[in-house]
Amino acid sequence: MQVNSKDITEKLTFREKRMVISRLLREIHLLAPTFIVITVMKQLCSVAVGYIGIYISTMVLNGLQEGRVAENLIPRVLLWMLATLALYLLTGKLSNESEVIKSHSWELLDARMAVKNMEMNYPDLDSPYVNKLYSRMEEDNRWGSGIYGGFDNLEKLCYQAFNAVFAVAMLIPVLQQLLARRNPLTYVFFAVLVLAILCNGLGERCFGKKITEYMALWTNDKPEDTNLMWYYAVYDGISMENRKDVKLYEVEDLLKEYTFVHGREFLKHKDNLVAGASGRREFIVNVLNAGVRGVCYLFLTLIAAGGGMAAGMLIRYVACFERLTNSVQNMLHDAQAFVLVARRQSTMFEFLDIQGSFYEGKLPVEKRSDNEYEVEFRDVSFQYPGREEYALRHFNLKLRIGERMAVVGKNGSGKTTMIKLLCRLYEPTEGAIYLNGVDIRKFDYCEYMRLFSVVFQDFSLFDYSIAENVATGEQYDAEKVRDCLIQAGFGDRLKSLAGGIETLIGKGFDEEGILFSGGERQKIAIARALYKDSPFILLDEPTAALDPVAEYEVYSAFDEMVQGKTAIYISHRLSSCRFCDDILVFDRGEAVQRGSHEALMADREGLYYALYTAQAQYYESDAEKAGG
Repeated sequence: MQVNSKDITEKLTFREKRMVISRLLREIHLLAPTFIVITVMKQLCSVAVGYIGIYISTMVLNGLQEGRVAENLIPRVLLWMLATLALYLLTGKLSNESEVIKSHSWELLDARMAVKNMEMNYPDLDSPYVNKLYSRMEEDNRWGSGIYGGFDNLEKLCYQAFNAVFAVAMLIPVLQQLLARRNPLTYVFFAVLVLAILCNGLGERCFGKKITEYMALWTNDKPEDTNLMWYYAVYDGISMENRKDVKLYEVEDLLKEYTFVHGREFLKHKDNLVAGASGRREFIVNVLNAGVRGVCYLFLTLIAAGGGMAAGMLIRYVACFERLTNSVQNMLHDAQAFVLVARRQSTMFEFLDIQGSFYEGKLPVEKRSDNEYEVEFRDVSFQYPGREEYALRHFNLKLRIGERMAVVGKNGSGKTTMIKLLCRLYEPTEGAIYLNGVDIRKFDYCEYMRLFSVVFQDFSLFDYSIAENVATGEQYDAEKVRDCLIQAGFGDRLKSLAGGIETLIGKGFDEEGILFSGGERQKIAIARALYKDSPFILLDEPTAALDPVAEYEVYSAFDEMVQGKTAIYISHRLSSCRFCDDILVFDRGEAVQRGSHEALMADREGLYYALYTAQAQYYESDAEKAGG
């Protein structure tokens, strides 16, 4: 059972608390198996140092009061000082080790999240459910220190627990002494002491819960709340990808409105609530603490005045009483904080626990020496996750190795959806896709994906070397990389680069990296598709940044490169696809026309004719202007 962090203001049952705490502890142990052992040792040493100080001061004061010779005390004091020094040194070493472990654990968690992202099926990553989890995780980690807070609170809880245990151990003699007296005031003393400690804890629990609720206003799940708009204005609105439009359209004023005007009242309201609850908590807790100390001082002083306790012992027991009450208060506070951290990380745990929705087939893809493959769409329909309308409806298509097809149509007509289904980035909502007569879902997923080299319009290059981007790995055939870049039209640019194929793309790792133009990046992406050398080559408008003439040249040259392979070209410029004998026309999720350019142009009532003539009119107009 998952407890979602959006329910942060709702009360948890004992079972739910136990579950979120248990999961957080398991995660901490998974990231840092030695952390709990080191924490126990560190806090044990840290607490022991404090109580050694109390013990030494008591011993010295009692010795002086009893008239002991100083020479007899000095060796014992020196011995305890050496023990204290040893504990300080050990505590310092353990603290350093703990900080390294915590820092490393944070990095391991980031790596684990990255691996989870890479291993997840594409439809899961693109689902509204996962996008919601991403949003929640981002806000939860903005609010606090993420799982790092779990490490810190665990250390604090351990320290306070040892503090309480040591205090009780040192208080046992005086408690026995008080009980042995059988004085009615003794029972009054115990009743007041227990009541004060319970009230102290109750005050911490009640007001601490209120503070938690008020702080949770930061992550209210309602999109109309100003706090989310404030967050967007402060963090996302000024991101680098938005910076150009912010400057050009003077969006600063709009963002400032949400940053300083609309958000101010909400922030003031939230801060007043938190400050008020914190103030009331501090007042109640301090009054109760003062009462506990007063009761302890009163009764212990009366005992010491009656000769039942040495002055040094009085100091020891008063100090222990104070430490005990403070430990109870702090344990309750830290326990609440630990539960809160666990609840806020529950969204991350929910993300890590997502199981893939794809059926991972096991059937190996047939390795044909003749490279004969046939793909068939049979009555395929598809809806994107979270959407009601169909992106593709009752689509049928057969493709054999060596065929060329251009796919055209308006934006949103289903062209890219067909490619994503073919590459099994998504599963059909209805119908099925077959490879040589076998449902593609039965094939080993990785083997099936090796059949396709795809260049999407929104392709990605990474801040590594050109060669590593083309070969998608650290090990590569340098000569093949160069050949593919030359075939993709990047040869002249490559000659001008001092680092050649080792040149870094972007400046993510090195200021010497190159920020290539959109057209140059597209050529590198095409070279990557060529290097993969798959039977199917799919180009989904990767040349959108090029002018029509350059795009036609790239497609024509690419057509020569992929002899013997199946190639599908998607372009919004119909003139670039005339070299294909087979053109498929999409409209509103359906294939409405298919044929050669000449055959499609002969149908003057068809969509292809309307689109082509409309585009040709613009091209001719531009040419006339240039000539004029």
